[in-house]
Amino acid sequence: MKKIFLLISVLFPVILSAQDYSVKLQPPDSKFKEVEYFMWIPENVKTIKGIIVHQHGCGETAYKSGRNAFHDVQWRALAKKWDFALMGSSYTSRTDCFNWIHPEEGSYNAFINGIAEIAKQSDHKELENVPWVIWGHSGGGHWAYDMVLQHPERIICAVLKSPAWSDTSSMGLQVPLLCLLGMRESINTFSSFVYSTAVEAMKFRISKNAPVCIAPDPSSGHESANTRLLAIPFIDEILKLRLTDSTVGINRSKEYFIDLENFNLTGNKTDITYANNLTWFPDKIFAEKWLEFINTGNVSDTSPPEKPPYSVTLKREGSKIIINWQADADPGSGIREFRIYRNGKLLNQGHDNSNWNFSIDYHDNPIEIYDKFEFADSTVNIKKKYSYQISIVNNAGLESAKSMAVFD
Repeated sequence: MKKIFLLISVLFPVILSAQDYSVKLQPPDSKFKEVEYFMWIPENVKTIKGIIVHQHGCGETAYKSGRNAFHDVQWRALAKKWDFALMGSSYTSRTDCFNWIHPEEGSYNAFINGIAEIAKQSDHKELENVPWVIWGHSGGGHWAYDMVLQHPERIICAVLKSPAWSDTSSMGLQVPLLCLLGMRESINTFSSFVYSTAVEAMKFRISKNAPVCIAPDPSSGHESANTRLLAIPFIDEILKLRLTDSTVGINRSKEYFIDLENFNLTGNKTDITYANNLTWFPDKIFAEKWLEFINTGNVSDTSPPEKPPYSVTLKREGSKIIINWQADADPGSGIREFRIYRNGKLLNQGHDNSNWNFSIDYHDNPIEIYDKFEFADSTVNIKKKYSYQISIVNNAGLESAKSMAVFD
């Protein structure tokens, strides 16, 4: 076997105690040119229990965007909640994405080798054997679906956003799937084929009693849009239903169904007259979120972020006070902004007055990345002393408790 050439780099962020890793591979027996894998491992996790894989789609912009996936604060929050690592990638094709979207053409072996190298560098040897949760968009959705068919024993669940060119198959029927489709895809010249083949493949699996949920997004086309609002809760609910930490099996005793003719929810499959009219849910909690999503393109959040910012530090620099902190996003609705309180009074408010942009792009990746959070208060009097507190506001507009006061 020819030797695989690789370059390893390990990055230790200045503020965060979590660790970022990357590995670049140039597998000689694959059709694609090279791939770089990126992994974030949460702080204070002794044993990683799984990997959430966030796989980009086709095209140069997707490849570039994929480099930001493991920086996403909302996906990191989900990974941290379950002691999982978060993994992204960036493929470089020789011609087009057909070079890598079929795992058997070299991307599966590269994926395994990438994880193995990061396992060595991070001293988390367990990474080579843990199960995977896979999210994929477009061509990445096709790759994710093929991974389910070829390696179901390693996959806890998969989320397929507009999975291009999906085929009917009886392989991996035990793996829970969420298939997200934009309603505008059904009338678009290119993506109508994506839409129709995905629906056909998912309905075939439903007819085989596979745990499959189809979710049409009324507010989008082929782009990812706000589909993470349903994707993240789906993964969260599936992880709650895992039978043990060492198996990809889930408890299906709480499953729910919906009759697509009358949109009635039921916990009894026999209530539905025609099997082709049903879709599956892991439990009633997710079923209710699905109903809201397919009607509005949104999933409402009524709970503020559970944990305020922490590890707040202050440093005077001339006429400024620099505030640094760490924070965990709300898994359900991310971070919209931070609010800074000085001596108990609000110092800043609103996105226009903040230093942060948590917007996501077409491919569900952050437009801007943050390895630390910082705010410079330039309105201080050098003769006065101040105290500071910080809160998180999620995308539902709900504010967390304030952090512990830190005194200048």
